[in-house]
Amino acid sequence: MKNAYPHHVQWYHETQRSSGSDAPLEQGAARLRDRFLLGLGAVADEALNQALSARAAVFTASQASYHVLFPDRVVTSAEVTLSPYDRLSTALTVAQVAGVQTLCSHYAARLAPLASPEATRESNVRLAQITQYARQLASQPTLICSKALQQLNEVGLSTRDIVTFSQIIGFVSYQARVVAGIAALAGRPTAVIPGFPKVEDAPGDGFSEEKRLWQARLPEIVPEQADAWQLDILDQSHPDARIRSFYLLLAHDAATLHERNAVYNNINHKSDELSPHLRALAALVASRINGSPYCAAVVANKIADKGLVQALLAGIENALDTTTDPQAVAVIRVIAELTRSPEKFTPQSVQALFNSGLNQAQALETLLTGSLYAWENRLRYSLGDTLLAESHCNNHA
Repeated sequence: MKNAYPHHVQWYHETQRSSGSDAPLEQGAARLRDRFLLGLGAVADEALNQALSARAAVFTASQASYHVLFPDRVVTSAEVTLSPYDRLSTALTVAQVAGVQTLCSHYAARLAPLASPEATRESNVRLAQITQYARQLASQPTLICSKALQQLNEVGLSTRDIVTFSQIIGFVSYQARVVAGIAALAGRPTAVIPGFPKVEDAPGDGFSEEKRLWQARLPEIVPEQADAWQLDILDQSHPDARIRSFYLLLAHDAATLHERNAVYNNINHKSDELSPHLRALAALVASRINGSPYCAAVVANKIADKGLVQALLAGIENALDTTTDPQAVAVIRVIAELTRSPEKFTPQSVQALFNSGLNQAQALETLLTGSLYAWENRLRYSLGDTLLAESHCNNHA
């Protein structure tokens, strides 16, 4: 029988005190109809409303991702052991790292009614391990290595569990930055949770424009043994998905892969508001800070200014000293701040985009792109190894 004592309630009370409130869980925080934007869908600014409406498909896909990752019920099995409690406690950990109060309130409110796992040594070790891993991947992806994945397996997570778990961490990292970014565009200050230590940018080792391949650290599905649903999602994912390690691994959780694809494609390929140069620049800034050589190499090859690319791969400040293009400078500064410290992102943070000549729709595209790579970088860095193309014979990128 499970122990019904909600151990996580203490976290919420501490958060409320640190943010200057003695109130209980925010009324309605768990019942918001829009569980992705958390009430940000309607704003006073007409231009921003139009920009948000034009990108409705992004938010629909993001909400669908939320519902796949955080269902009210989960049918557990040998391959699926992540309960609603596991999923929501992980989301709350990531929201804490991001420091966006509305996100913390939402996930805390959804978690509060759930019974915590039975307090055995095994369950305590398991919860401690997944919490530590989630905090590390959310705060600084380069802390994760193959040994960390092995430790997840040792506390009972299957390959499918680890894929779903990684998707949750990536998704909430993305959600936090979208919420912070749109709140800033709407002129709303972000309610923050102070105290999480500043995270440094990833070291510059291993970054270049050279073509990279990606190899999963965990067993991939075998197409010949996959079910019809997995094969269908693979075929929708990429023309070469049946031979690409990334998709063959993520297809362990085909439902989440399907929704992740919709978010990725809608942000990267379904709008021409922002120039390809600035979109790639936003993605490169996030990838450089988060430490994803694979993502950085892919987007770097979409930027014509190779001097700027080399400077950026060496470090963010180098790039700011290299370019005089006001829009490039604005995108670098704004995405760097959003990537590093979403909890400190304010209406003043986005002003540089407007000062450089971008409009509301273009500013929104910039923020969506940077936010997307908070998710993509974490998947790529934690679940696989990045290899130079010539060092790997098989095309499993």
